[in-house]
Amino acid sequence: MDSINLNTKILEEYKMKLFNELIKLVWQDNLEEIDNIPQKILGENVYDQFDKATIINLMRVIMGLDTIEESDETLKDLVYEAIHIDEVSQPIISIISQACKHCNRTNKEKECFIKEKHINCNEKNTCSSCGECISKCNIGAISDKIQFIPMVKLLKDESCPVYAIVAPAFVGQFGKEVTPGKLRSALKLLGFEDMIEVALAADVLTAKEAFEYCQHIKENEDGYFITSCCCPVWVSMIQTNFPEVLENISPSVSPMIACGRAIKVLNPKAKVVFIGPCIAKKKEATLDVLKGAIDFVLTFKELEEVFKALEINPLNQDEEERIESSFSGRVYAKSGGVSEAIKISAQKIDKDIKFISKSFQGVKECKEGLEKLIRKEIDATFIEGMGCIGGCVGGPQRILTVEEGTKCVEEYCKKTQMETPFENLNVVQFLTMMGIKRIESLGEKEEEKVLKIFSRDIKDNN
Repeated sequence: MDSINLNTKILEEYKMKLFNELIKLVWQDNLEEIDNIPQKILGENVYDQFDKATIINLMRVIMGLDTIEESDETLKDLVYEAIHIDEVSQPIISIISQACKHCNRTNKEKECFIKEKHINCNEKNTCSSCGECISKCNIGAISDKIQFIPMVKLLKDESCPVYAIVAPAFVGQFGKEVTPGKLRSALKLLGFEDMIEVALAADVLTAKEAFEYCQHIKENEDGYFITSCCCPVWVSMIQTNFPEVLENISPSVSPMIACGRAIKVLNPKAKVVFIGPCIAKKKEATLDVLKGAIDFVLTFKELEEVFKALEINPLNQDEEERIESSFSGRVYAKSGGVSEAIKISAQKIDKDIKFISKSFQGVKECKEGLEKLIRKEIDATFIEGMGCIGGCVGGPQRILTVEEGTKCVEEYCKKTQMETPFENLNVVQFLTMMGIKRIESLGEKEEEKVLKIFSRDIKDNN
């Protein structure tokens, strides 16, 4: 193994190159060339040094399949399997254990603590799929499964409408000059029926949580309210390690789940693909309590590779612009954004409501913040947490830097004249189409339709 440097995350480096080539052949239905991909992309030097099991499992992960100990299947066989699966199963993050023997990490006679920790998380079902173990693995042997190959059949089926819903952090990720309208056109070229901004669903949840916050604080004068929106890493951390604060947490689903559920209420035949910067969203979509809202999840980096492989440049596409969300929905993309959105919306409901917010970002700060909250060392009435530093703009599969992404989101927030969901006529129309006649229904506990679509049992983390 002396001729290649295995301390440079070599599997991660080649993962997207292999994915790119795989996309081209599967999209063109040219499966006869599939088995030649690894040797073609890795080159003789790398290909000859890795064993077959390592290469097969890397390809399985790229196709959205589970890793296995050994297999006699060809890559062509695996593609047939991948394009016919209806959903990508847990665990979302896989370990290509056969590659571990190539790692020259210090003290390699001992079990790798990163691998050991991830296996333990999977066994105890405490893995949030935050992606931390992926970033720390020396050679890229820990990797999240890519879900595009299982989607290809859907995208080519004209009888099945597939909707792309994009996270609020999407702005600028595919080029500073790529407007939401141009991205919408690019996604339609891939076979999507339409693109909807998840910020619209964030608007709906902002109104819901603003009503809930006002009610909660009135009933608990010295209490606090914790948002459950957005971040599955934050929610998972509370469910697993801080159950004593669950009574103060909002029962809302995330904007991703709310958007997916709403689309399927409006069109039961629809399929929904979420596109964002987050690996943890891949797991959130598979949880039993939330399953069915989202069919597949793609990250920004994965979609960028799809565009490259199929030679689609979003910048060159037609403009299909439409305004869907208010400032409150758009600002969810950055740390502190949810707090800002709920504050200005709650003050629309009750201008005298007490609102002191505290935001945590990054797993370490979130954990420490919750510990301080329990010890009553924090004076706040509204608590927000995001597993990534910077918020969703800091997600592990972002394209821009945190600073660039934040700037793009802030500029996008300024472009809308609508400050809160209460000024957004799209929210009213969205709710009306689902049979919910008034935005005030979001604050009425007896409203069964609202509870079903936009709520969850926060104590259930399966």
